[in-house]
Amino acid sequence: MRFDPRMGEEQWQFEGGAFHDSLPNGRSSGILEVSPVSVKFICDHGEKEMPVTGLHAELGGSANRMLFLKHSDCEDWTFFTTDQKLMKHPVFAKDDRLAKSRKSVSRTRWMSRASAMVLVGGIVAIFLGLWWAKNPMAAAVAGKIPVEIEQKIGDTAFTSHATPSKLIQDQDILTDFKTLSEPLIEAIDSQRYTFEFHILEDSSLNAFALPGGKMAIHTGLILKAERPEEVLGVMAHELAHVEMQHSMRNLVEMVGMYAVISALFGDVSGIAAILVNNAPFLLQMKFSRDHEREADEKGFEYLSKANIDPRGLMEFFERIQQEHDESGMPDMDGALSVLTTHPATDERINNLNRLINSRKKTGPYRKFDLDFKGFQEKLRNQLNK
Repeated sequence: MRFDPRMGEEQWQFEGGAFHDSLPNGRSSGILEVSPVSVKFICDHGEKEMPVTGLHAELGGSANRMLFLKHSDCEDWTFFTTDQKLMKHPVFAKDDRLAKSRKSVSRTRWMSRASAMVLVGGIVAIFLGLWWAKNPMAAAVAGKIPVEIEQKIGDTAFTSHATPSKLIQDQDILTDFKTLSEPLIEAIDSQRYTFEFHILEDSSLNAFALPGGKMAIHTGLILKAERPEEVLGVMAHELAHVEMQHSMRNLVEMVGMYAVISALFGDVSGIAAILVNNAPFLLQMKFSRDHEREADEKGFEYLSKANIDPRGLMEFFERIQQEHDESGMPDMDGALSVLTTHPATDERINNLNRLINSRKKTGPYRKFDLDFKGFQEKLRNQLNK
């Protein structure tokens, strides 16, 4: 709105336009000049005036943002503006008919805003509902992903983290590791995945398993373990994450609503590329408290089925946590990354204790043919080459 002092307090100007067949392409932009007696449209092609008496105003256009002015004596003409302050001109208050139009416009504007608020509120409610239901929805979407895509995601994440030069290639060591892990794999008896194991040269106490079944265990963790059951306890926990698709569910949640909508409409291929592109982020993600508890319980189930002493995982966590606490030193080099990515909270340790105490069997557990200390020595010698 523009006010020109030369025109008097009751003469206002607004940017606007007009529709009429005499105008180029049937419309033109210009200025609407409001006075106590008329509304005048001024443009490069001429002028047109509508008397205030008999003027009719109404809202329209997208979201009722446009104000249209018509007159019974000028039926072929329509003035318009997006500046609804025009309705605040005193002429609309003085003229009874225009005052009704002003009230009608105000009521329409209020209803539009109310509708918008209801729409926004509905959208917010939908997203809040989806937020509260994100875990079951992520699980449902992950379950629809073909295993071939999971394997591709796992391969992409693995190659982004584990360079070939860091993988232990010594066949004697790998044969020993296979002998160690076979009873656990047989107990899992996966119907979906074919597990593939690697030993990664890394001094940190960590291991990770990826969608599709690829797993790596760090040399630091193997050398820190005091008995094979500790290594197998960590492996059982990691493989449980794979079987329960925890990493896939994390990835789906990160990708967001696109994944949910695509899966709901059966377009699994549509999200495959997005999931694969985001695969490198998998190893930076932390599992939720519920996922850790579920993996502990499922891992305990695997160990029990294989007749492997299930106390190994708990003992390993407790020992390295105690050593870390006693040292009083911050973990600057990430050596205790297994505790960072899988925090050994009191809650988890207590839950593992509860599971162990609830199990009637206390032994004898499986005895391993493998000389574990000898296996560690081979690995140590390989690293020193």
